[in-house]
Amino acid sequence: MITIINKSDCCGCWGCENICPRKCISMIEDNEGFRYPVVDVENCIDCGLCEKVCPIKIQICDNFIPKSYVVQNKDGFVLRNSTSGGFYSAISKYVIEQGGVVFGAAFDENMVLKHTYSETYDICSKYQGSKYVQSLIGDSYKQAKKFLEAGRLVVFSGTPCQIAGLYGFLMNRRYENLITVDLVCRGTPSPFVLKKYLEYYASEVGSPVVDYRSRDKYYGYNYSTATITFADKSCKYHKGKESDFMLGLYFNNLISRPSCYDCHFKTLHRLSDITIFDCWNAPAVSQSFTSNGATNVFIHTQRGSGIFEKLKDNFIWSVSDIKSIIMKDGIMIRNNVPENHRRAEFFKDLNILSIKDLEKKYLPKSFILRICYYLKPFFYKIGIFSLYFKLKKRIKNLI
Repeated sequence: MITIINKSDCCGCWGCENICPRKCISMIEDNEGFRYPVVDVENCIDCGLCEKVCPIKIQICDNFIPKSYVVQNKDGFVLRNSTSGGFYSAISKYVIEQGGVVFGAAFDENMVLKHTYSETYDICSKYQGSKYVQSLIGDSYKQAKKFLEAGRLVVFSGTPCQIAGLYGFLMNRRYENLITVDLVCRGTPSPFVLKKYLEYYASEVGSPVVDYRSRDKYYGYNYSTATITFADKSCKYHKGKESDFMLGLYFNNLISRPSCYDCHFKTLHRLSDITIFDCWNAPAVSQSFTSNGATNVFIHTQRGSGIFEKLKDNFIWSVSDIKSIIMKDGIMIRNNVPENHRRAEFFKDLNILSIKDLEKKYLPKSFILRICYYLKPFFYKIGIFSLYFKLKKRIKNLI
């Protein structure tokens, strides 16, 4: 049976829970908000399936160098509502048009991020946009297998460990009607931290949160902005990583899952058909691109190549130099981020201190920088937003 001694050895993919024939494995939340498998030993028959499907034990040994492209969706509406270039929206639309099923991560009515599926394109919009938090896989591997066995085309997106978990559950069978898409991942933050963060701001404005995006294009593509949408539309929240609580913790390496700091899946050679991630300076790749967001696309398999051929008319696209792309945009493909030495201290304080006190302790800001952040919307409204970032950079250098 599977036993987790070191939490760094579990990526929380839910593969073991999905495969257990006796349903005696439960994914239980720990004090940090991450889920780990707990076995009901009385009902366990020690079949060993849970250990066989564990993606941490899967060796990624393919040395195939992927094909590299940059894409930008031609549909302006899709591009605006996507984190980067709108690639997943295009593949979702294609799969739905083929009578298929799309799996992705979306918030439920309680603002819990879960993997779900959709058979209609309008619902697929829930899967757009970055959500920096670990999603609950639940029984989505089982659901995907049912659709695959029924002959339906399925596209499944997720972090590299979730895709590896899916293939482990499928006993590494490569279904011809399965398309897998993984994301270049810095780490997966705690759902418990996100819950406290959203509850705090809902209480502050007196309105429930109905949507959250870790990265929005509110201030433009190059200015990553956390956006909270409240039931009361008159309430607004748009903050960058320099002033947003959740993004600040994330980029200071305080709140990701323990396994993320020693990730087994930091490699160019992926199990998925396609890997996608941000292309921050697409016009440098080709002058055909605008600065409104673009996606790097790495193709790992023949199936991935075939799908790209079917999709490419939806995009402005260009072949890209993979070495250059990795240096500019893809450092997280191979490299782990270091765990913040105050991480354990933070999670102890999480149940003791308020959000404001946590922010003061772990994300302190000088008075002059607080004034600078306060003026951010003003710079945006009068159309000199780039001046704000130059001013902020200069102030940081001075202090």
